[in-house]
Amino acid sequence: MVWSHLHPAVIHFAVGLGLLYFFWDLAQLAGKSSETLPGERYLGEGVVALFLVGVATGWIALANDRILQNAGHDIYLGTIHGGMGLMLLAGTTGRVLSGFHPQKARMRHILAGLDLGLFLLLLGTALLGERLVFLQGAGLSGVHF
Repeated sequence: MVWSHLHPAVIHFAVGLGLLYFFWDLAQLAGKSSETLPGERYLGEGVVALFLVGVATGWIALANDRILQNAGHDIYLGTIHGGMGLMLLAGTTGRVLSGFHPQKARMRHILAGLDLGLFLLLLGTALLGERLVFLQGAGLSGVHF
């Protein structure tokens, strides 16, 4: 199996679910209630699980697939992309495990800022992945048109 073909399949669903989670959480923090919505914990855990699988398949692809090689040299942006994925996984895991919506406005602003930062990190990681594929050809050597 070619890992670099599995990685995008997993991560595209994870990105969509991650965006849904961050929007849902921001909407919840903007409200006055300190209660979480019934499915929020499960949604967050699903995002973390998919990010974990996405990071794992990405690192395996980076380590084992010749597809991520450029004339025999590693594409350094792949390493940066992988590091950003690890930071996203760690931050999202911490945010999901905190899982509370405090009454104090200051703490709500801090958590909303964390959600926004993770959202921007998610977009940056996705854009860098797009650059790796479409500008540097990572993962495309096995595709025939």
